[in-house]
Amino acid sequence: MSKKIRIMYAMGGCMKRAGAETVIMQYLRQLVHDPAFDFSILVHGNGKGDYDDELQAMGVPIYHATIRGQHPFTYSRKVANLLWEHPVDIIHCNMDNASGHFLKIAKDCGIKIRIAHSHTTRILAQNPIKKFFGYLSKKQIHRVATHRLACSRKAGDWLFGSDQYLIINNAIDFEKYGYDSQVRQYLRNKLHIGEHTLTLCHIGSFTYPKNHKGLLHIFKEWKKVHPDSKLLLAGVGPLMNDIKKMAIQMNLQSDVVFLGLCNNIPSLLQAADVFVMPSLMEGLPVSGIEAQAAGIPCLFSDTITSEICMTPMAERIPITSTDEWISKLLTIRPERKYKEAQEALTIHGYNIEKEAAKLSDLYKKWKFQYGE
Repeated sequence: MSKKIRIMYAMGGCMKRAGAETVIMQYLRQLVHDPAFDFSILVHGNGKGDYDDELQAMGVPIYHATIRGQHPFTYSRKVANLLWEHPVDIIHCNMDNASGHFLKIAKDCGIKIRIAHSHTTRILAQNPIKKFFGYLSKKQIHRVATHRLACSRKAGDWLFGSDQYLIINNAIDFEKYGYDSQVRQYLRNKLHIGEHTLTLCHIGSFTYPKNHKGLLHIFKEWKKVHPDSKLLLAGVGPLMNDIKKMAIQMNLQSDVVFLGLCNNIPSLLQAADVFVMPSLMEGLPVSGIEAQAAGIPCLFSDTITSEICMTPMAERIPITSTDEWISKLLTIRPERKYKEAQEALTIHGYNIEKEAAKLSDLYKKWKFQYGE
């Protein structure tokens, strides 16, 4: 019997319910039962992640490395010790521009297959020291990564430049997103949303790139032409309290619903009529794929890669023009075409079963190429 291929996912933080973490969970759910593989996860930080209980139930061990406040040499030594204690065949690193430093450690530990996976199109680091180390780490990827993956062409070009990379789509399980009128009615009643109230929805962490401030300005203008509207905000994050205060200052507190961490996105999307995402930057947002799978109209900012629009009901709007967002919202009919949407997403390669099989084949191919 051949040995299992030992694969470790390296994450930039804990396994919170966010973009890259959610993508890895989608793939793990498909691959964890494959007898060819043995998975583990290395996270940065000591906090408990939103997915930790599910990972434990899967039998996937989580190892913790701490970077905050540590000297780079101290961090490198601790990570190296961890990798020596838990040897693997493949490191699949999901740390964007920090991947270079991590994969250099993995290379020094003798790990032959080192994957860098890009999930975004740029990093906003305010600290000049972090900017400098991020720049150095990004430059290292060229020398230390044996393989490169990206969620979109824009994300791949940003992290890898002229180096070759493969696209691994942020695929999802379509079966969870079929329309259910009873779920829709139940959630709207629970949230005190009227039958004919136009309900906008946004899913994302309360961080600067998600542009919640811009979204509130769009919603305020929209309310002037369509007073019977609600805005659902799902997510948590460091800017959540600031956005709540802003909603009060703009007199929107009765129509903006802060849902916090949402554990059932498919059900939430049943209650929504339109998905809106005026982000300042994204790789290829999973929530945007989920919203399209639910078959509702989706509006994205033009700062998000054009690859995000895969169904006829998805459009990109200039982020600098509130008027264009309002004009587009005025033309939208709140209808749901989830069957057509899921067919389009399948054609574009966002069926998780098919994409997981593709990633599985890559792991096996690379392991064969590099030998035992």
